[in-house]
Amino acid sequence: MYHSIFAALSPKASIAVYTNDKEYRDVFSHSKRIFLSDKLQDADIVLITDERTLNNILYWVKVNTNMEKKPIIFVTNYHFLDKSDDILGAFYWRKGRSQLLFIHDRLKEHNITLPQAYQNFMIDEL
Repeated sequence: MYHSIFAALSPKASIAVYTNDKEYRDVFSHSKRIFLSDKLQDADIVLITDERTLNNILYWVKVNTNMEKKPIIFVTNYHFLDKSDDILGAFYWRKGRSQLLFIHDRLKEHNITLPQAYQNFMIDEL
């Protein structure tokens, strides 16, 4: 699932993803298109799975304002979406069902146009 989500967010053939979650690192290590990045500044996409990491990364983004391109931030918890306007979307589980959300205005700020298959998962606001 993350393969297609990340491909929709980035036009690159090889996508550098930063995450410190061991489970996701194991999954992504088998991908032919997703490559793990050990450095936040080299990542195209940052996948955040816990609040401590979220706070650390949001602080890092805030203090590194001179970056030419911020990484795309994607989370696995719906409640993280309201923590920062830098978070573009979430893939999470609710009542045993997978949920996918993208925030339209945040995608616009990053000049991202999602494929038609993801249009139904966009919302205007939380």
